[in-house]
Amino acid sequence: LRERLRLADGPNPLESALEEDFETLDEMAEEWNEEEAAAAVLTDADRKAIQQEIDDLEGFRKLAVSITHNAKGQALLTALRTAFGKATDLGAAQKAIIFTESRRTQEYLLRVLADSPWKDHIVLFNGSNNDEKSKQIYQAWYQRHQNTDRVTGSRSADMRSALVDYFKEQGQIMIATEAGSEGINLQFCSLVVNYDLPWNPQRIEQRIGRCHRYGQKHDVVVVNFLNQNNEADQHVFRLLSEKFQLFEGVFGASDEVLGAIESGVDFEKRIADIYQRCRTPQEIKVSFDQLQSELGSQIDEAMTKARQLLFEHFDDEVREKLRVSDENSRLYLNRYERILMQLTRYELRDHADFLTDSSFKLQTCPFEGEIPLGLYELPRRTGEAHLYRLPHPL
Repeated sequence: LRERLRLADGPNPLESALEEDFETLDEMAEEWNEEEAAAAVLTDADRKAIQQEIDDLEGFRKLAVSITHNAKGQALLTALRTAFGKATDLGAAQKAIIFTESRRTQEYLLRVLADSPWKDHIVLFNGSNNDEKSKQIYQAWYQRHQNTDRVTGSRSADMRSALVDYFKEQGQIMIATEAGSEGINLQFCSLVVNYDLPWNPQRIEQRIGRCHRYGQKHDVVVVNFLNQNNEADQHVFRLLSEKFQLFEGVFGASDEVLGAIESGVDFEKRIADIYQRCRTPQEIKVSFDQLQSELGSQIDEAMTKARQLLFEHFDDEVREKLRVSDENSRLYLNRYERILMQLTRYELRDHADFLTDSSFKLQTCPFEGEIPLGLYELPRRTGEAHLYRLPHPL
């Protein structure tokens, strides 16, 4: 804004620069023309409006710098104390996954929790995982699992495994950016905190799905942080909660509802457009009512089409073919597994206790090398067992 005012008050930028830097004229001509046009159309009213906006922005900056107490951060401490107390009553572990949108907020939350009872049991999870504590956790994990099938050889994948293992075994709080909402299993944690609530419903479902998955023994509690003084935020939350049913029932939004949305990113853009365009509570309400109406029609239409296709094409013949195909696949896999386990049973007959047709406990190792003892499964069904497969060193 200041640059725009400077250009309006100063000499013609094209004439001033020609004598000094003629060789770059072609590269700068388009930019200069835009600047000249911007300078030429400024009226006194424009100048006054721009200066007012500059003053407002300066005021906002000073206000932000002066803030030393963040009510939202303090509310997080209150929420964690309450939720952990309830978890203890229900027999659940005192563990929470806190999702935020940015690394800066993640670092801020780490500072907020520095004086809390959980300060020594916090782990960060993001796209780089290059903080000192994460490095220490990784080194300890690597030394413990070196020369086992837990080490994949990919440092990024092993780092993720190390941080998740630490969170499961020692940690109480994991503060994660969006990188933490994909590809990790946290069924041992039953508290999800959306410190920053994304507008994309599919991303919210992914977050909740990290904890609400097979092996979860408790109801997953979801805590959402919301600015009650922001009319648009209120409408976004109601839309996510009521239309997409993300926070209701045994588990949030159904696949039918989310599947009806062509793109979560497009939905997010629609929300962003409302934030940028609307200025009054009435404008916000009208825009969100229109969006909710459109979504309702879109969801109903998609569900109707899905049911229709199912009844039209999914007849008895198709079901029978699918059943036979599934049975044949299972027979092939079972035959492969039986052959591998029969060979293993013969070779390790004096070194292992065979518990089932697909698992055994290795007591001693007949081969050279550091092959870990313990439980092996084909395929691995529990996090405690080693995955036994054809390429395994055994």
